[in-house]
Amino acid sequence: MQVYRRIISPYMPQGTPDQTNAPSPHFAPGELGYAFSDQNTGGEYLRAQLDSGATSATAVGAVVAGQLAFWKDESRAIVTNDKNQCDVGPAGAINRVAGIFQNAVSATPNVNGPDGQPRMYMCDLVIKKRAYPTQATGTIILGAQALADTTANTARALSGAAVNTAPVSQVLGVWASATITNNLCPLDVYVGFAE
Repeated sequence: MQVYRRIISPYMPQGTPDQTNAPSPHFAPGELGYAFSDQNTGGEYLRAQLDSGATSATAVGAVVAGQLAFWKDESRAIVTNDKNQCDVGPAGAINRVAGIFQNAVSATPNVNGPDGQPRMYMCDLVIKKRAYPTQATGTIILGAQALADTTANTARALSGAAVNTAPVSQVLGVWASATITNNLCPLDVYVGFAE
């Protein structure tokens, strides 16, 4: 379980954490890597920035809502949807899920911001929320633990072996339904907690 420091009053560039997609340089860069609660959405979020290389040209493709976000550089709060770019490599990525993407966060490869640094987009990842639509595959078991899919070039979750089986990797939450619709299944997300 990951423990994140907390933002008391986060800056909301789009007015809600469900739509955060703000280019660097960020208005409040000190908030990156911190968690916060939002009473309007009933969720807890982790503020991160998407690696500028997470585009349709990668094996996983551009980020879509419900995909898992893997740590690329935790010290700089950079995440990616591509396990191959995870800070511990593709095999260890299933234990380095930072949260779940809420929207199709922008990526602008080879574009620098006005500060001369590569342009990255700030996003708010879901780390705790009830029945959140998450990219899923396989047979989902209601009440079973959700784990990151080990299949290459995916950023989705699958069901643990059974409701009472010990997990083999980082637990992302518990499935709130067994029905996958448009590759999404409701998950009671619990990726990390704020101190």
